Amino acid sequence: MKKVLVTNDDGITARGLTTLVEKIGEKCEVYAVAPAEQQSAKGMAITFLREVSVEKTEVAGAAEAYIVDGTPVDCVKWALKYFRGRGVEFDYLFSGINLGANVGIAAYYSGTIGAAREGALNGVRSIALSVGTHESTHFDYIISLVPKLIEISDTLSPATLLSVNAPDLPPWKVRGLRFAEVAPFGYAEEYSFSPAGDNKGKTADELVWDGPLNFQLAQHSLDGKPSAGKSSEIGPGMLGRTGDPVTEADLKYDLDCMRYGFAAITPLSTGNSDDVALRKLQGRFSSDDVLAVFVDIQENAASGIEMRNRFAGNTARFASCVRRLDLPVYVTELAGGGKLMSEAADILSSDRTETSVRRELSAWGSGDFADMMAATSARRVLIAGLETHAAVLQTALDFVKKGYEVTVIEDCCASRNGHDHKMAIERLRDAGCTVTTSRAAVMELVSTTNHPAAEAVARIYKY
Repeated sequence: MKKVLVTNDDGITARGLTTLVEKIGEKCEVYAVAPAEQQSAKGMAITFLREVSVEKTEVAGAAEAYIVDGTPVDCVKWALKYFRGRGVEFDYLFSGINLGANVGIAAYYSGTIGAAREGALNGVRSIALSVGTHESTHFDYIISLVPKLIEISDTLSPATLLSVNAPDLPPWKVRGLRFAEVAPFGYAEEYSFSPAGDNKGKTADELVWDGPLNFQLAQHSLDGKPSAGKSSEIGPGMLGRTGDPVTEADLKYDLDCMRYGFAAITPLSTGNSDDVALRKLQGRFSSDDVLAVFVDIQENAASGIEMRNRFAGNTARFASCVRRLDLPVYVTELAGGGKLMSEAADILSSDRTETSVRRELSAWGSGDFADMMAATSARRVLIAGLETHAAVLQTALDFVKKGYEVTVIEDCCASRNGHDHKMAIERLRDAGCTVTTSRAAVMELVSTTNHPAAEAVARIYKY
């Protein structure tokens, strides 16, 4: 039976935690360790200037439960050390269910997410759960996601935590589930100190400094209604678009998903280094960091592709840029698929090109391909080829499962059926792949590398 640690920032008696423990406890061995009192917005704060007390308690559905007189991160630190000392290793950590969404800038301050991040830092697959408002009553939908969330977490590195937000709505009113980015700082909301007490409503010029003044931190949403002292209150005002028409472009950020009545899953990293900036400052982009994989760009496969010449031209230009940037290239071919497309054959003929032949859909079905990947330290993969819904899709999904950062070059991928291509691209996005164009991918590489071939690459695309 899987062992699960459950914590939160709302306190051991919060209904979000007790409901979650009871439900997960039906199929897992659950241990609940949570703060003695409200710890919202504590982020990853820890207590080290005083002693922290721990008291045993009971929570329905939990094998054991403890109250910690400290922060959410204190709870996780204590629980991991204490239970490991007793031979208990946790398979998963759930933080929540938080009363109040943790979207946008709340991700920086949230104690719920802070606890999950602490778990991920310690190698435990961790998931933070948050629901709409501070008076939330609808937990059924987000709890129904738990099996799916575990499945998704298993495909990612334990160092990646999931932040999951759902609107405070009954399941039949939730419009769907999306993978989304954290809304950037300052997007549609802000935190600021406002005068409180007798000075409430006064401007800075109206304040009389004849002694200490009181201020209260408030979060202001796009609709202009502040939620004083509360973080990311996705209430009726912010759920006003649940019936509006919506496109995928409207659902880029977690905050927007919630506003339109969707739930959002956002993967968060535990790393602190900005790797792109680091490589830029170092003035280089190591060829060991990234490689290009071309899948089935063979004449037989390309012959039935609509707008074949356009696909071939895009692929040839992309291959030329890859060569100019001196990136390693892996070409995987389907047995019996014929020769490489004439437009790309000469470009990809180099001692930096490795080739494997297979009979399975995924490139990983070839032992030679697996051996080639084992010989490289690259963790970022650029994928182009045919057909998007078949070999490209299966190869990319296998890369994701193995922990690689996958970028799919959309205009260098194609299927005989345009609908198949479109649906496969959506599936790839949902799986966590970055989908971009060949120009955008190449210019990103060039702009972060100070590469001596930058001018030559620019000429290929006539920038």
